Amino acid sequence: MFSLEANDSVHLVQITDTHLNEPEDGHLLGMQTLHSLHCVLDRVRMEQNHIDALLVTGDLSQDGSMQSYRHLQKALSDFSCPSFWLEGNHDNPTNLAEADAGNHHLERVIRTRHWQIIMLNSQVVGKVYGRLDEQQLKLLDSALSEQPQLHTLVCFHHHPVDMECDWIDGIGIRNADDFWQVIDRHDNVRAVLWGHVHQSSDRMRGNVRLLSTPSTCVQFEPHTQDFSVDRRAPGYRQLTLNADGSIDTTVSRVDDIEFDVDYSVKGY
Repeated sequence: MFSLEANDSVHLVQITDTHLNEPEDGHLLGMQTLHSLHCVLDRVRMEQNHIDALLVTGDLSQDGSMQSYRHLQKALSDFSCPSFWLEGNHDNPTNLAEADAGNHHLERVIRTRHWQIIMLNSQVVGKVYGRLDEQQLKLLDSALSEQPQLHTLVCFHHHPVDMECDWIDGIGIRNADDFWQVIDRHDNVRAVLWGHVHQSSDRMRGNVRLLSTPSTCVQFEPHTQDFSVDRRAPGYRQLTLNADGSIDTTVSRVDDIEFDVDYSVKGY
């Protein structure tokens, strides 16, 4: 458990699906992902006066290389706040754990005065889809039970609800029903946050807010049957977790830079 120093409101920035490679000029679908990450982080610095923590929600690497995680650490090194990382389907768990050594990136429960952030591993090694195994579900249930007075944000990489996008909906969390059974036993979960889908969404399931966030590189077109690259720009999500349990959040995109993207590709 990590105790995060914050005021009554907690100011977070989520970046996701950075897809970094060992070479600095490595790319995804034609876009140089380290370059696009730096462009997004420049936008974060310009727009956010105070950040309590950065959440990096999976597919940090495209090739799983140790150097790709070093690129991420270097890119985030001038932020004074901690950064917490999640495993995505493209990540190498061994190299990710080595990069984390002594850095607290892979903390699972982060607590402040009014909130807790639970970071769950939805990775199934070698698979594109996700799953929350018994250990992760027990961690979730235990954290929610231990601090029922704390408002809670739950984060992982894969999506736990359909995105109304046929090809994406086949690669979400396969046991989402098990996850929602845990959530429904408690009344302190305020939001669930994920990456993976390379698109922004904001909706409700009962009293729980459901949020997905654009990638810092290539975007996927929403509401499509087959794989399709969107023309929207890379971006990030800002969240303010208020003491009363409400959440203020916005998505910001790097709309002023033209990035190279190969729109003819039919998969990645």
